[in-house]
Amino acid sequence: MRKILAMANIIAVIAIIVFMIKPFQTSPPTAIVTAGEVAIPTTQGSYCWDGLFSGHCVDKAYGSIVAMGEEYKPTAVSPGEKIKVTFNKKPKKVEAEQWIGEEQVKRVELKNHTIMVPDRKGIYMYHLVAHWKQGDGSYAFSVEVR
Repeated sequence: MRKILAMANIIAVIAIIVFMIKPFQTSPPTAIVTAGEVAIPTTQGSYCWDGLFSGHCVDKAYGSIVAMGEEYKPTAVSPGEKIKVTFNKKPKKVEAEQWIGEEQVKRVELKNHTIMVPDRKGIYMYHLVAHWKQGDGSYAFSVEVR
């Protein structure tokens, strides 16, 4: 009886450890966005992700990319400042867009995981779509160039 109980405990510990390992995650990695030493809060949007045992898509209900980016107060940045975008698991590809209001959108190039903010003062929303082997995820954040 003791051997069975000991074996059950060992199996339980192994199961807990195995389910804490990253290949079992069911959502994409979190975006880490910084301007210098300042962390920029980022909103995770819709995603599709295939974990080891399950896969699913999650649609987040935001009226627009701008609404998604407005979830947090814009982070103050200097004109021309560099914004660094990283993930704890490197994506195959990251696409970026810059939004000014609801209508003005343009593609932004990421060079070495970096976005250069405009020199012109104003509030800018950024929308990221990152792609991994397991799926993709979208993210938004806002900055205020002062």
